[in-house]
Amino acid sequence: MTRWTWLVAASLLAAALVTPAWARTVRIETTVPLVDHSEATLNLAMQHAVETTVQGATAMGLSWIWVDGARVLSDSLVVQMVATDDEPDDEDGPLDVDLETSS
Repeated sequence: MTRWTWLVAASLLAAALVTPAWARTVRIETTVPLVDHSEATLNLAMQHAVETTVQGATAMGLSWIWVDGARVLSDSLVVQMVATDDEPDDEDGPLDVDLETSS
């Protein structure tokens, strides 16, 4: 019986010493309607999408946000972003954004 007690005590001690990772990571997709496909309209739509996403991520308490992709559809701009409360492991510098155009 002493052996089982020792095993349970050691397991509880090991569990108490290991700190869990509580980082939250979410994917946020924002869609902004487009009137046309001019550069000025796309820039304004991208700015609006990023501002909306940053406001939402900040409200959730997430401090690291980056663009994961963007697509221009026939009538809208879709921007995918990732937000987390943990510092990202990437230290490669700015991320590349692939801009896909679909009709």
